Amino acid sequence: MASKRNVWLALFLGWLIPGLGHFYVKRHAHGAVYLLLICGLYGAGVALSRGTAVNLDIHGAYFACQFFAGPITLGLEVLRGHEAINLGETVGVLEHQSGVVYAATAGILNLVTLAELFRRQQEPDAPGPADTMRNPQSGESA
Repeated sequence: MASKRNVWLALFLGWLIPGLGHFYVKRHAHGAVYLLLICGLYGAGVALSRGTAVNLDIHGAYFACQFFAGPITLGLEVLRGHEAINLGETVGVLEHQSGVVYAATAGILNLVTLAELFRRQQEPDAPGPADTMRNPQSGESA
């Protein structure tokens, strides 16, 4: 069972750095997995697109999804140059689009983990997704 901590601080920490909110509520294994997966997916998207994945001007809906991955999205938007991307010349279209989708998926995945964290903090004894494989008589995995 997760410890009862300030859920709003946990959610903020989880947005700040994916997985950090789970570390805060002492769910270390979940925090480590989320940190590696979400940050890795986001980083892969930015690297694959050569930094063009985060772009509010041409990808507003994707940017909104990427925002949930944390403040890094805002930082990248502020730091990027506002010149044209020149797809096909400086970066391939497929690499750019794949990077955009990877980073947006990371943001949505972080939003899901934050919702799970909130639910777990509000109802710590309620069964969650990981509990569906347990044998109800013994409490062990099926």
